[in-house]
Amino acid sequence: MSIIIVMGMKSNSKPKNLISGEEEKTPSTPEKNAQSVESFLDMTGMEWEKRGKATYIYPSSIAQVREILEKLPSPTENEYVIIPLGSTSGYSAFIMVTSRSTSIRIGYARNSIPYSTSLLNIVEKTAKVSKELGIENRKNSKNLIEV
Repeated sequence: MSIIIVMGMKSNSKPKNLISGEEEKTPSTPEKNAQSVESFLDMTGMEWEKRGKATYIYPSSIAQVREILEKLPSPTENEYVIIPLGSTSGYSAFIMVTSRSTSIRIGYARNSIPYSTSLLNIVEKTAKVSKELGIENRKNSKNLIEV
């Protein structure tokens, strides 16, 4: 079971669309240690940018995302990391890493998310990516929505 949080988010045209299979060869990443997120990203040579409290990372493949998640230092308490996975049918998917957790989220522009058949499609794709990356749900969490 995966936790998928749905929220509003404007689309970003920079990243690859990783949920639909666009991937490139990736360089290796350094080992995880006690360093800042920015210095880690500089060492990897990966494209990234800082926007307010968020650091946006733009990987080119799911394999690179997996390596990043394994080796990425935890962000500080008041900061977070966003890894856009791509978009389909107006919905955007991204990984959010905080000092406490890692989750996959789905966004739709800046407003509430309308239900459509494509929403089910993106939920299935994000569940597949979540399983591939090893992002699991929290233990002892309550499932308030039965599918």
